[in-house]
This record gives sequence, C-alpha cells and structure tokens, in this order.
Amino acid sequence: MISGNRLKTFLLGYSGTSLATGLQVILLPWIAVTVVDLPALHLGWVQASVLLPNLLFLLFGGALADRRDAAAVAALACLGLAACHGGLLLYFSYRIPDLPLLLLYGVSLGVCTAFLQPARDNLVQRSARDDGGRASESGVQRTVTWMMLAQYGGQALGMLLASRFDQWGLRPLLVIQMAVLAVAAAFFYSLRQPRLRHPTDRKLPLVLIREGLAEAWRRPALRELVALMAFNGFVHIGVFLVVLPLLAEEYGRGASYYATLQLGFVGGTVVATAVMLHRGQGDRPGRGILMCLIYSAALLIAISFGPTPFGLVLLCICWGAVAAASAALGRAVVQLLAPDDYRSRLISIYQLALFGSASLGALAAGALSEYAAPLTTLLWAGIASLVAFVAVSAGGALRDLQLVGRSQS
Repeated sequence: MISGNRLKTFLLGYSGTSLATGLQVILLPWIAVTVVDLPALHLGWVQASVLLPNLLFLLFGGALADRRDAAAVAALACLGLAACHGGLLLYFSYRIPDLPLLLLYGVSLGVCTAFLQPARDNLVQRSARDDGGRASESGVQRTVTWMMLAQYGGQALGMLLASRFDQWGLRPLLVIQMAVLAVAAAFFYSLRQPRLRHPTDRKLPLVLIREGLAEAWRRPALRELVALMAFNGFVHIGVFLVVLPLLAEEYGRGASYYATLQLGFVGGTVVATAVMLHRGQGDRPGRGILMCLIYSAALLIAISFGPTPFGLVLLCICWGAVAAASAALGRAVVQLLAPDDYRSRLISIYQLALFGSASLGALAAGALSEYAAPLTTLLWAGIASLVAFVAVSAGGALRDLQLVGRSQS
C-alpha cells in the first residue's frame, strides 16, 4: 500500500503550484490583450516568453534534480516563482506594465518553471512507494493519475479565481499566487530525504544531459513519445495559448468568458482524470496516446467552423478531456521506462519536447493569426494532427508498447 502521508503531502504541494499556474494562464494573456492592448503577434511573443526558457534551462533542471534532492529543488523553484509575482505586483503599484516588462516577467516565470517541473515530477516515485520502500507499476500509474487530478483541480480553482479579474483587479490575485507558492514550497521541502553521494555528483551538467539524451535515444518507444510530444506542444499547446484568447476577444464577452473557456477545458481534464483513476490506464498506453491525437484533430477541425459561444465551451470541455488522457498516459510511460538514476533527466527531455516546442508553436500561431483568421489556424492544426497520427502509427514502437507489472525499489 502506498504511504498515505507522503502522497498527501506531494499532492498538496502539486495542487498549490497548479493553482498558481491556473491564475497565471488567465492573467498573463488577459493583461497583454486588455490592459496593455497588444496585437496578436505580440501576444504570441508574451506567451512564448514563458515557454522559451525551457529550451535553455529545462535539461539543466533535470540534471540538477538528479544531482541534488528533488524536493529541495522544487521548493526553491516555488519560492522563485513567488518572487516573480511579487516583482510584477511591485511594478504594477506604480505604473501600467508594457511589452518589455511582460516579456521579462514571462521569461522569469519560465526559468523558475524549468527547474520546478522535472524536480516536482521526480517526486512521483518517492510518493508511490509503499512502507517497504518499493513502487509497483500500478502504484506509479495510480500516483501519476492522482497527480494529474491535483494538477487540473488546482488549475481549475486558479482559473475560477482569475475569472474575478474584472471585479477584483490584478493585485489581490498576485498576492494569492505568492501565498500558495510559499505554502507549496513548504510541502515539497518536507519531502526531502537523506541522499547518499552518487557518481553523478562529480559529473558536469553537460555530461549528465548528454547521458540522459543517449538513454532516451536507446529506447524506441521513448523516442517516438518525445517526437509526438514535440508535435503536440508546437501544434496543440501553441494554438491553445494564442488562438483561444483571440477567439474570446472576438466574441466580446470579457475576461469572464475567457476564464469560462479555460475552466471548461480544465473541467474536461478533471472528468477524464477521475475516470482514469477509477478504470486505470491499461497496459497499452501508446495506443491510447495515438487515439487522443485523432480526437484532438477532430476537435480542432470542429472549432475551425466557428461554433457559438456555448458550443465553444462544450468543445473546450472535450478538448480538455482528450488532453488529460494523453498527458496522463505519456507521463506514466516516462515514469515507468526511466531508470532511477536518469528519471529527472528523461522527464526534462519529455517536458522540453512538449513545452519547448510549445513556445515556438505560440510564435507560429501568433504570426499565422496575425495574417489569417484564427479559425484558419485551427483548421491547419487539425489537418497536421491527422498527418502526425499516420506518421507515428507507422513507427510501431509506441503503438505496440505493452507494460508488464513489476516493482521498482
């Protein structure tokens, strides 16, 4: 049986960081669009500024989490994020932000997040262990599903708070972000454990990164998964970050409607994750990931036809459910295939593929939406998803991946 106290502490810390993220994903683009009045191309740059640091720092974050205690690294990253929000709060007390300030804010958030993500996800194995210190395959999958539920639930609460932007203003919401990140840091720090010296402690970060890349390349299923996540980040996340706020603005219903779209998306993720928690993930996660790609293509094409405001909310709910299933399956595959000594680095490679490409996708979606209708961007994204499904299915390694029950010490 999984140790309940460790799991609860991990989930509380994870949900705190997710609540802050839920606030962030609403506040940053909405400040850019309504407060600073930026055009679509500049909105793409602002959204990309949060993601671009992943290209430089995420692999270093994974190497650091493998060299040091992952719980301490996650706690320090949370405090760094709180400091970023505090800086924006201080600036906003004197003047309205402009494009350079938003870019600096976004880059600072991205740097801290690049160190938080691999360290935080590394704690899955620690939280999944039973009282005997072993983590079974089913225990890891279940812990990943709980983690995703904490993530989406926290994001939903954060977005619900962000929907009060028009009534409360920016300052109280930034204070909430700072407070929950400080509490999350305390939870993560309490999970630290004594660490014996390891040969990786004497290796340079670039050597550790090269070893992690080589380990990922040796595993065909991981190679295909990383390639697919790079596509998902570029096409799906990039489109979501830029096109969705533009559509909300075109519908002319204010920040509350944009928050409703985001809440609909997260609501779908919560429902899908709860179903997976009840039914399990199965022993062929690769096929599930590929089916999610087909469903995403269908949803993107459906949205490109210009649904009603209520219809767009319903489609966002479905989009969230598909995204949650794909994310839970993909992250469980990485957790189960990664050796202990390489886990943070392989997690960082997975996340680099997803979020690093998302920064480029946000730029591409912003540029395309500047010169064509946002709905056209969605149509091309749907068509590209169909092509990606055919390409990855032809490879076979991810499609045929079958997990066999085992325990990990």
